[in-house]
Amino acid sequence: MSLVSFKQLMADAEAGSYAVGYFESWNLESLLAVADAAEATRSPVILGWSGISLPHPDRAVRDRFSHYAALGLDVCRQIAVPACLLFNESPDLEWVFASVDLGFSLTMYADEELSTQELVEPVRRVVAYAHAAGVAVEAEMASPPGLGTHLAAVPTDLHLTDVRAAIDYVAATGIDALAVNIGQVHLHGRSQVSLDLGRLEALYRAVPVPLVLHGATSIRREDLARVAGLGVRKINVGSVIKRTYFETLRRACNAAGDDYNPYEVVGSGFTADVTVPARLAMQAVVEDMMRLFGSAGKA
Repeated sequence: MSLVSFKQLMADAEAGSYAVGYFESWNLESLLAVADAAEATRSPVILGWSGISLPHPDRAVRDRFSHYAALGLDVCRQIAVPACLLFNESPDLEWVFASVDLGFSLTMYADEELSTQELVEPVRRVVAYAHAAGVAVEAEMASPPGLGTHLAAVPTDLHLTDVRAAIDYVAATGIDALAVNIGQVHLHGRSQVSLDLGRLEALYRAVPVPLVLHGATSIRREDLARVAGLGVRKINVGSVIKRTYFETLRRACNAAGDDYNPYEVVGSGFTADVTVPARLAMQAVVEDMMRLFGSAGKA
């Protein structure tokens, strides 16, 4: 199946009443873990990179964006299930425009410092540029609380998406998918929140583009199992797979001891390679989420 358009992924998800997972990668091992999970479960998938971390001025290393684009697109083209590539939630317009030029299937401009009204004009500019190149655009009216921070508890203001405002925002911007807030909070899995499923149903009936749910790690599993049936067509997953990878990698490093062969423990792909159990553990989590979202077996 390989690389397909975001529009096709969403049309198929709508027809099948399931959600396609976006599992954010950061290197080759994490990207291939997601791809392997998709092939193992026969699930459509969205691959991609963080639009926050890649352009961030505090990065200790500066990587070429084109390398990430080429890597992601190559995997999308060779994977045996429908896939597309996303540049996710970037506050850097220059990088968002560059993602279009580099061939990403879907891009997203987001800036939590801007109000919903202030976002309209830059998002409209992104839509015009992206659509001219056949690239889809996702947007949000406000980020769920806790993005890029370390919240200890659920805040009072959840930035819940208003139905009427969502209709107006989609009409004003021309976006292809809308990320909605129905109670999710970026708690990075430290605790779980319940969703306003009644609000989701109302949004699904009224909003004319696919609905997206960010912050899946901190949502109750029971709610995640229901959202696809109520209209969510894309779900973003980040914290749980990064935590799984890191914690498994840390245990593998500790288990390697002092008497190790450096050629085997890093990059060999052998059982002694500390990145192998991390990649496999991450893959297992992604497979579980794909089954939960209802996308397994839909490729």
